[in-house]
Amino acid sequence: MIIHRVPDCHGGYAVSYDINTARELVLKACKELRDKKLIVRTWGNISARTDDGHIAITPSGRDYDTLSAEDIVITDMDGKYEGDVKPSSELGVHLECYRLRPDVNFVVHTHQTYASALSALGMDIRLGPRVSDRIRSLIGPKIVCAEYGLNGSKKIRQAVGYTIETNPHTNHVLMRNHGVVCLGTDYDNAFHIALTLEKLCEKIYDYYCSDGAPLVEQLKQRKEFKAAQEARTNAPDATQEERTDTVQSEDTSAEPIRVVQCIPDGIDPAGEPYGLWILHVRTPYVLKMSERDETMKAYLDDLAQITGPSVGCVSAGADRATLFKVMGKGNAVLVEGDGAYCTGVSYDEALCVAEVLEKGAVAAYVSTIRGVEPIPLYDAIIDRYKYVKKYSKLKESDQK
Repeated sequence: MIIHRVPDCHGGYAVSYDINTARELVLKACKELRDKKLIVRTWGNISARTDDGHIAITPSGRDYDTLSAEDIVITDMDGKYEGDVKPSSELGVHLECYRLRPDVNFVVHTHQTYASALSALGMDIRLGPRVSDRIRSLIGPKIVCAEYGLNGSKKIRQAVGYTIETNPHTNHVLMRNHGVVCLGTDYDNAFHIALTLEKLCEKIYDYYCSDGAPLVEQLKQRKEFKAAQEARTNAPDATQEERTDTVQSEDTSAEPIRVVQCIPDGIDPAGEPYGLWILHVRTPYVLKMSERDETMKAYLDDLAQITGPSVGCVSAGADRATLFKVMGKGNAVLVEGDGAYCTGVSYDEALCVAEVLEKGAVAAYVSTIRGVEPIPLYDAIIDRYKYVKKYSKLKESDQK
């Protein structure tokens, strides 16, 4: 392993890597992104700058579990590469980060839950006096957000580049309706930025959904809270403790994700057009959105990819035919007050839908409170088409 330490533009030292070390660290980062729950599957990408002016970057549409160091693509700063393995579709964003920031030698693009949710708001967020100087020095003086652009497009590359140019001291950029890019001097620094940013965004998210929500939403939440309290207190079988309890609690009586249908190997699935596996999903924000009894639109592009531009909602007690009619060609449907059903050809695929749906619900919840618009319909349709026709086929070929 060869590591070079060179002065950076901030007066410290940045780390650059030889090609083999860069590949190994990018491969290691793939696992850490998943372990730290900063991505779902391969929705995210990583790169490292090498000491000869190239970058090592994750390939496009490949399962991280099957990657080897040789699969990590080496490109020059113009994006040219050799071999049949294509680099990530977000290569342009990574190149822009390295071009504009000579001190940056490791870039992590994540789809972490709360930072992605705040990206849907499409605005910079000023950090208040309670945020420590240590955090400010790590992520920058404020949370910055780039304008929206389709995944992998020239527009999104330009938007990220413009945001970095106009915020020279930032070490991150929220990519609207998409995710986050974190700019590190080295491997450890990039991950420290990503994890710190997520913790900070979670606190800001909670504020925007409660104390920082518009007054009408605060009044609605208080009304719902009071009604729930009265219902528990007045229930015929309520205990004395329940009657005097003033703390709202989540329903944890049911598993958040439960299998309701599974067709084992060896059984002909003919006649079952909606997937071999069906999961009943009652995760926190999926439940919140189902209680609204309305169609949930896509505020993050990975949700558009997985389920389409929106997720319909059926009334509680709807029959199976109605459930799947509303689901249409997607993979999920909300059920009034009872979460959602997610489908897939395997448990793993159905679980992926459930995980992306929960993250999409987190973004939809704060976005509807704040009154922002979802992804444009046409773009959401394109996201879905690209995933079904291109990305999923790449994944299938990777598994063969």
